[in-house]
Amino acid sequence: MKIIERSEFRDEEGVISLENRIRGTLKHGLKWYGFMQTQEVATRMLSKSLDKEHVLLRNVAILGTSIIIPMILISPQGALVIDANPLSGVFRAKGEDWLKFDGRSRGFKSTRPNLQTEVLEKAQLMHRYLENLGYPLPDVEAVLLFTNPRGHIDTAQPRARIVQADAVDHFLANMLDLPSIMDQEDIALLTEALINPKSPEPEPEIELEIEPEPLAEPELAPDTLFEMEETITTEHEGEIASSKATHRVGSIELARRQWILLAVIAFFEIVILIIFAMLIIRDFVYT
Repeated sequence: MKIIERSEFRDEEGVISLENRIRGTLKHGLKWYGFMQTQEVATRMLSKSLDKEHVLLRNVAILGTSIIIPMILISPQGALVIDANPLSGVFRAKGEDWLKFDGRSRGFKSTRPNLQTEVLEKAQLMHRYLENLGYPLPDVEAVLLFTNPRGHIDTAQPRARIVQADAVDHFLANMLDLPSIMDQEDIALLTEALINPKSPEPEPEIELEIEPEPLAEPELAPDTLFEMEETITTEHEGEIASSKATHRVGSIELARRQWILLAVIAFFEIVILIIFAMLIIRDFVYT
């Protein structure tokens, strides 16, 4: 099996130095180095059954995103996204749910993170990504591979493929029995597209320069010109007269509204004066 490492923290020999371990931990978190070591264990498991026709890409960055796919296996039978995990304990994969056995309650409870959801989302993203690169594969399978023999996963129609540590050889044997959908040329092209992706170039805009043809001015007789001038002048004067009439109407309406407002104000002032007069008369009578 051909192995292609894309992590910036591994050297040419696949070793992570102390400096790169610190850099990687600062960038990806405390669990990062443990998962990188788990990748090495999973790689050795896969290498036992897969020959040079198969390519394993590790830590592939998806162009245009911050997502890194841990392991991508490209085989004549198709493409797989693999998440290797060193978990120990008892778990259950039911549908898309991810459950862990709780010793106190003696039952399974939902736990975080949902490993099934994570690997399924990565596989779906990879499928769309390959389609955009021009490689419409029928499917990209999501695989959860557990490297710790002390991990046991109970399955009930899981969405992702669950492979326990003692079942890796059986899983690969079943995969190799599937019909091939890619030859070595296809695998090489797909590998190159993932290693050196190219952004689609924008199509150049084509500008058409159309020179307007000069319009020939019709020759008019002097009498016709005179009539046109009279018509234009008459129409212009009509527009001015119409504008003046509109202005006068607006002024009249404005003056009418002002008179109404003044009348309302005067009415309230008269009412107030009457009230004050009645109060004065009442005080004069009672005193």
